[in-house]
Amino acid sequence: MTDPTAVTPQDLEVISRQLGRPARDVVEVPARCVCGNPLVAATAPRLSNGTPFPTTFYLTHPVVTSAVSRLEAAGVMNEMNERLSAEPELAAAYRGAHEAYLAERGRVGERAGTGPVPEIDGVSAGGMPERVKCLHVLVGQSLAMGSGINVLGDEAIERIAEWWTPDRCYCSGAWDSESPAPSRDLSRHGPQGLPSMTGRAAPVRKRASEQASSGEARSPEPRSGAGSTEGEDA
Repeated sequence: MTDPTAVTPQDLEVISRQLGRPARDVVEVPARCVCGNPLVAATAPRLSNGTPFPTTFYLTHPVVTSAVSRLEAAGVMNEMNERLSAEPELAAAYRGAHEAYLAERGRVGERAGTGPVPEIDGVSAGGMPERVKCLHVLVGQSLAMGSGINVLGDEAIERIAEWWTPDRCYCSGAWDSESPAPSRDLSRHGPQGLPSMTGRAAPVRKRASEQASSGEARSPEPRSGAGSTEGEDA
């Protein structure tokens, strides 16, 4: 039976287009769109240049990352942190997600052949196990490992249903599929706006000049248009 997480040359090309820069050290594709395109890239815990990389499950799909950025800008992380402080059962479940993340990083590291990475030993990502610092990390874990592991990641997926749901394809027009795939990193954060796409269109962030001319207050910058910014980009 074919391993659904196995990385193909087409996967690497799509991920590079999604991110707007070359994919690096991708070991698996643990979550896919219903059409087969990558949603999450599992990245080696030590990059080929020797850099430790704590973000094992890196959210790559522009529609999902944009939707999660909306939650972050709306203050959802602050709300979750307050609940972690007030609800012992939630805090315990979140610590369990942290431990599961570390275990999966070890497995991915073995598959990548990198071995242990002492610089990030015991350090997961996204603020776990005490706080929520990056929802992209939590959503990436939930998509990669399935529901019931990271309850806050599961909750975030439910809360972005206005813009993305796992049972539909939103890939059409979500990234440039015509130009040559990126061969060098031209932008750390990748595309900042998204064109029209299948399903409900994800929000397109206005330029500061456009906001100023319309009298709108400038909204917070997304953590990244291409996933979590914990550590380095994948």
